[in-house]
Amino acid sequence: MDNDKGMAGDVIKPSTIILKKEIFSDQPRFTIMFLIYLNNTVGFTELQRLLKLTPGNLDHHIKKLKRAGYVIIRKKFSWRPLNVVEITEKGVEAFRNYSSHLKEMLKNIE
Repeated sequence: MDNDKGMAGDVIKPSTIILKKEIFSDQPRFTIMFLIYLNNTVGFTELQRLLKLTPGNLDHHIKKLKRAGYVIIRKKFSWRPLNVVEITEKGVEAFRNYSSHLKEMLKNIE
């Protein structure tokens, strides 16, 4: 029987492997998805301010999430045009699944 083992010889569960390969395993993308999951939409400049990322770096992470089908970018017109990032149904489902795996993994920490 083949088991994936950690450095200390502990068995690594399949959920841990899934978490490492998931698009949300990168901290900025996880935070972006968390904020959008809570608020449905968040402005690009607000995300930039909250995450303290450069516009180019934030754009890179958002494009990865967009290619995966997890977010869409919309132009919103207020007193000035704004770019807002909105979570998709696919994004909601994927983030819920990822969060569930993460919760299960964290339950094992004592």
